Amino acid sequence: MKKNGIRTLLLMILLVLAVVLGQVIGTSCAGMKTLSWLGACAKFGLSPVDLDLSVVKFTFGMTVSINVAQAILLLAAILAYIKIKVRE
Repeated sequence: MKKNGIRTLLLMILLVLAVVLGQVIGTSCAGMKTLSWLGACAKFGLSPVDLDLSVVKFTFGMTVSINVAQAILLLAAILAYIKIKVRE
């Protein structure tokens, strides 16, 4: 059981690092002529919707933006996770 918890934590850490580093790389390369394709991003999701019930107001919505650098690093993180062996 302990091994599965460590592997899950490792996967979460790798995925978060891939997203953060991908955003940094994509943003910094957006101004460069040859590497600007790493900053190209796609946005999708639901725009915020308000539900006003006079007493309580709810706002629902979610938007995801992912760039090419993030996609490459997410794929690399998943492949690294598959290759890493965790000892007990």
